[in-house]
Amino acid sequence: MSQLGRPTSGKRRLKDLLVQHDNCVCADYPKWASANIGVFIYLKCCGMHISLGTYISKVLSVTLDEWSDDEIDALIEIGGNFYSNSIYEAYLPEGVAKP
Repeated sequence: MSQLGRPTSGKRRLKDLLVQHDNCVCADYPKWASANIGVFIYLKCCGMHISLGTYISKVLSVTLDEWSDDEIDALIEIGGNFYSNSIYEAYLPEGVAKP
């Protein structure tokens, strides 16, 4: 809900999540997300995620694709890039750089 008591659109909620600091930490401004993994990704990484298949990484454009409320809620529930990185990168060996 917005501050005025009106429902907030799915696109607005998605854009609000996108601009959070932890989801904007790259040279580019992300315009893609993996809805089921819960991360915002960049154009460079989209091809790799798409090649994994939608059952592993469902890639959607933040600005071009239609998102269901369930997809947006799942992304919000997962917590975005910071939380996902804390899981996926928890056991990176010392000296290994993030791709």
